[in-house]
Amino acid sequence: MEELQDAIEDAQYLSAVSSVEDGPRPVLPWQIPTDEELSSWKQSIRSKTLTAPLPFTLEWTLARALGLFLFSAYVKSIGEYVDMNFLEEVARWKMARGRLRADITGRIVEGYLTGVPLSSMAEEGGEDAANNATADNVNGDASTNNMGKTTPPKSEINEYDLAMLIPSKFTSEDISKMKSESYDASTNKSAVGICGPVLEKINKKVDQLRNTPGFGSFKLPANRDSISSTFKSSLGSSTTSDIGDIGDIAASVDKSETTSEGGGGGATAASNRRNLSIMTNTLPEDMFDEAVVIIVEIMKEKHWKGFLESEQYTKLLNFLWFRDRTVVEEDFFLMRVLGRGGFGLVTACKKGTSGKLYAMKIMNKKRIKIKKSEQLTLNEQICLADVKSPFVVELAYSFHSQDDVFLILDLMTGGDLSFHLCQKGLFSKKECLYYGARIMLGLQALHDKGYVYRDLKPENCLLSEDGRVKLTDLGLAVKVTPNLHGAAGTRGYWAPEMLKRDKNGKRMSYNHMVDWFSFGCMLAEFISGINPFRSEKALEFGLAKKPSMTQASDASEKDKKKDDRKRQKEKAIDCATLEMHPEFDSKFFSEEAADICKLLIDKEPTTRLGANGCSEIMSHEYFAEVNWEEIISDRKRPPFIPPRDVNAASQSEIGTFSEDKQFHQTVLDEKDESYYKNWDYTSDKAYAAEVIEFLIYERETGKPLLPMNMDSECCCTII
Repeated sequence: MEELQDAIEDAQYLSAVSSVEDGPRPVLPWQIPTDEELSSWKQSIRSKTLTAPLPFTLEWTLARALGLFLFSAYVKSIGEYVDMNFLEEVARWKMARGRLRADITGRIVEGYLTGVPLSSMAEEGGEDAANNATADNVNGDASTNNMGKTTPPKSEINEYDLAMLIPSKFTSEDISKMKSESYDASTNKSAVGICGPVLEKINKKVDQLRNTPGFGSFKLPANRDSISSTFKSSLGSSTTSDIGDIGDIAASVDKSETTSEGGGGGATAASNRRNLSIMTNTLPEDMFDEAVVIIVEIMKEKHWKGFLESEQYTKLLNFLWFRDRTVVEEDFFLMRVLGRGGFGLVTACKKGTSGKLYAMKIMNKKRIKIKKSEQLTLNEQICLADVKSPFVVELAYSFHSQDDVFLILDLMTGGDLSFHLCQKGLFSKKECLYYGARIMLGLQALHDKGYVYRDLKPENCLLSEDGRVKLTDLGLAVKVTPNLHGAAGTRGYWAPEMLKRDKNGKRMSYNHMVDWFSFGCMLAEFISGINPFRSEKALEFGLAKKPSMTQASDASEKDKKKDDRKRQKEKAIDCATLEMHPEFDSKFFSEEAADICKLLIDKEPTTRLGANGCSEIMSHEYFAEVNWEEIISDRKRPPFIPPRDVNAASQSEIGTFSEDKQFHQTVLDEKDESYYKNWDYTSDKAYAAEVIEFLIYERETGKPLLPMNMDSECCCTII
């Protein structure tokens, strides 16, 4: 019967994963607040927010992805869209870097802030631009209004995380003056009415971009979907703010010789493209701020009152109220067990209201107490909530019950890299570069927040259904401190400084450089299929330095010495880590591959590659073929797409936990509960993505998305 039940759960899981592209399939209605509940919630929001933007203003609304989406939906529903599309493009510009920012700069300047008609854009961009110019226009074409100016085509938001933080540095007097001097609805100088000193400033700033070598042959994409699809490719798009300054250096380390889209080829085209990206990134971050403030003020006068009386505003309040309610276990429906950790199971699940699939990590409080791991458990939750990166699994929710604590994470259906490495033996060069690049940026995202990962290994690198890899299991991640010491993680991936002791026999302290050593071990494993410090040569080396015990003659003695031999094997691996300098077989390693691995597994952390940040590793010749802008912006297509299958062990192999005598005798008290007083968490980004995905599906189908089963009388669809 258990095998039958497992088969049923496997089938349900595969069906749910396979149907993701068909749209969300909710099974619970969204609960809506009573008037009293909504009033109380609004008052609590006002009391908590004393800084700008003040709650429930237009600026506050636009600063939230869900608010921007619903305000945009309202404005476009009444036939107004040009100003709104302008704000959306600037929001994309703020998020982008490199070539993508260059694309959006061209779209904003040519489409919204000059009187240049779209036909001129097509001439500059080429025939494809002319063909694509109307792809997003609901009416079919760009139009010329009765004032004689060309307006760009209408588009809709397709991203899940687009928001606009309105600059607060301008006073009301500043805004009034800018409006009087630089806004004229009847002007033909720009599609949004910006003119005068503000437009002149923008034109001066963009002149340097126009004079960049290669700009004349650079295609300005007229189809906004060419940009928005890069954000829609995963839950929450990548932004350079997620990974520190990596976006700013990507163009300088991008050594690819990719042909430019606008013409030309080889090294010249690639050089022009890099120059354009670098030049675009030198444009000031406040380049469009004055224009944005003016347009927001115009939209406030024209549309804010109507929005407050609209169904979109009602939806916004209801959805935000629902976000702030306490999340409970019953909000999720369990599917298939995917794995087992130290304190509980990891199970695929579905969020009832949105139909979004997640992974639920369940950790039993008693098991945590038995192993005295409360702080490690808290560390994982804090780190996951703190680090926002497309290269690290995202924490959507955390909550706890009387017996368990829960982490709701990205569902990575493609399995871990250890599973696929075992299947393949070793990875291809393209796979090594792609996985290595993303893992490297995931580590840097942790380091930028002050954390050291300490548990990098193929088992902790998960693939999504489309082949994107992310780091997971942050249970050993901690903040770097001057006295951080002690081995943590898995033998063979430990850095030497984790094992070293001072003259008094005390463990030496270490920092984030241990992660780059682990990265070197894992990169070598990707290339050859073998971890250099867990190989037969490493064991032979270590055992030669630490001779094994004399072999026992009878079977019973051998059994008694089993644990001793295991410990000796572990000591041999440690010895190899401390003293052995691996050789890299030319059968598997090119000169560049061997060199980068040697530099990464340098015994001395101060000279190890990565000591000055991951830009050192990005610049190494081994990664010369990588287009870093594509990796960082999450646009790079993965080299391997895992099969749509259960990429995990069978549920019988995963097993369950035996509740032994110690478990039953363990009692939780108030002190134990105090560890989890701040455990509850909801990610604004993940929640907004859930709802926006839901709303996009409604927009595309033209009808409300109702749950498959509506039994509850206290809930209804948000309208």
